[in-house]
Amino acid sequence: MSTAVADPRAARLAQLWSRLAAQHVTLGAGCGCMTGGVSVSLEDFELDIVDYLWAESERLGVAPVVAFLLAPGAINEQVKPVMLLLTRLEDGEADEAVADWLLSRLARTLDSFARLHGPVNTSDD
Repeated sequence: MSTAVADPRAARLAQLWSRLAAQHVTLGAGCGCMTGGVSVSLEDFELDIVDYLWAESERLGVAPVVAFLLAPGAINEQVKPVMLLLTRLEDGEADEAVADWLLSRLARTLDSFARLHGPVNTSDD
């Protein structure tokens, strides 16, 4: 049995991720319309986000983080890797140091996206 405990930061980020992943943003053309732009969701970058965390943990030699990220299998084979990661962290599967390392980086990434694009686009205009 693990001595790790559930982390409320992971619960907050999981809720934010759920809202952000469903939201579409337009890239290109310099405006919020679809003319000349491509509509994507943050979920389209899910693999990139977790791959970045894995590469950064390897580059910095943080072996416990690398092991935690790869425990469910290769990053590119994980289904919904950001939600999987947040669920595992929320369930307390990581020790405190691993959770702190991952959650601080995930918070910066997701909070930044939320500031740029808003946590949820509820406007119909």
